[in-house]
Amino acid sequence: MERIETQSTSRNTATTSDIVLREGPQTRLLFRPEIVNNASRPEAAVRGRFLYQRKKRNGEWIEFDRLPLTSVKVDEGYQLEISSSELHTLGTNLRKLYLLSKSHGVPQGRKSFLEVDGVLADLLALAGPELQEFFTSNSEDAIRLFRLLLTWICKRPSIEVFEGVSELLELNAVVGLANLNAFLKEWKANSNVSKEEFWQTLFAKNAVVLSQLFAYPVILIKDKAYLGGKGLMNTGGHIVDFLCKLESTGAAALVEIKTPITPLLGSVYRGVYPISNDLAGTISQALKYRSSLMENLQNLQREDPALIASEPYCVVVAGDCAELNSSEKKASFERFRERLNGVRILTFDEVYQRIEGLLKIFTDSSGVSPQVLDSVE
Repeated sequence: MERIETQSTSRNTATTSDIVLREGPQTRLLFRPEIVNNASRPEAAVRGRFLYQRKKRNGEWIEFDRLPLTSVKVDEGYQLEISSSELHTLGTNLRKLYLLSKSHGVPQGRKSFLEVDGVLADLLALAGPELQEFFTSNSEDAIRLFRLLLTWICKRPSIEVFEGVSELLELNAVVGLANLNAFLKEWKANSNVSKEEFWQTLFAKNAVVLSQLFAYPVILIKDKAYLGGKGLMNTGGHIVDFLCKLESTGAAALVEIKTPITPLLGSVYRGVYPISNDLAGTISQALKYRSSLMENLQNLQREDPALIASEPYCVVVAGDCAELNSSEKKASFERFRERLNGVRILTFDEVYQRIEGLLKIFTDSSGVSPQVLDSVE
C-alpha cells in the first residue's frame, strides 16, 4: 500500500508527495504535483512541475539552479526526454491524484491518504444494504474488523475521524451498550461471590447502573463517602457505599450494596417469615447513615452546594428472590418491603433484570447485535 501526503497551501491549493521518475546515485528527476480547485474545468484538478535534483554529501536532495527561458538564445532550446517506464509511473500516480481530488476536493490541513487494495476498495464502495449483507454473511470477519476499528479510533488524537456529531454519538451509544453488556457478563460469572467489596467495586465501575435503582436519573457524587459521625477519639465514622443525588433536584440518595447471597428472611415463626438479621442490620445502618447525612449536611454542601437532604432517598441492594421459593416467603417479604418507610429494598436479581431489559430495549432499537457488543473489550 502506498501513502499520499498532502498539505494545503490555501483554500484552493494543496501540495502532495513528490513523484520520483528517475533516480541515480547523485541526481534524480521528479514531478512535484499540486491539487488545485479548477473552477472552469473541475476534472483538471492537478498541476505541477518537473524538477532535477542533486544529492549533497549529507544525503539531502537539492534543486539545480534554474535557467529562465528568457536566457535561451536563437537556435537554442530545452529538451526533456522521459522513458516509457517513467511516463507510466507519472500517469499512474497522476491518476491516483485525480481520484483523490474527485473524492476529497482540495484536502485542508495536513492529511495522509493510504491506497488500499482492490478487495478493501470494493468493500468501502459498498452501499449500506450491500455492506450489511456482506457483514451478515461474514460475521466473524465483521466482528474482527469492528474490533480493529475501535482500537484504531481509541488511539486517534482527536474526533476528526468522524464527519459529524451524530456519528460520534452513535459510537458512544455502542460503547455504552457494550459496557452494560460487559457489566452483566461479569455479574453473571460472579453471582456466587460473597464479598461485599467485590459488588461495591463492580457498581462503582458502572455508575450508570445506579440510576436503575431509582425512579429518577441520579449522579454519583462519591463511593465510600464519609457522612460524619466520628466521636472524640476519631472513630465510628459513617461511610456509605454510594452517595448520589438526583440529577433534577439535587436531592441526596444513599445506596448500600450487600451480596446476592445475603439472606432475606429468617426462620419461620407461626407461619410467618421475619426478615433476616443481616437485612435488618443493613436497613438500620442505612437509616443511621441518613440521619448522619442530615446532621452534617452543611459540611457536605461545601463540596457540593447543590446537594439537598430534606428526606434523603435510601436504597439497599441485597439477596436474591430465588430464596423466596414458597408463597408464604414471598408474601412475608413483600409485606415487609412495601410497608418499610424510608428505605427501599431491591434484590440483586431484580437489578440484573432491569439492566438486562434496558440493554435489550436499546439493542433492539439500535440494531446492534449481541456479537458486536461482545467484541468490544
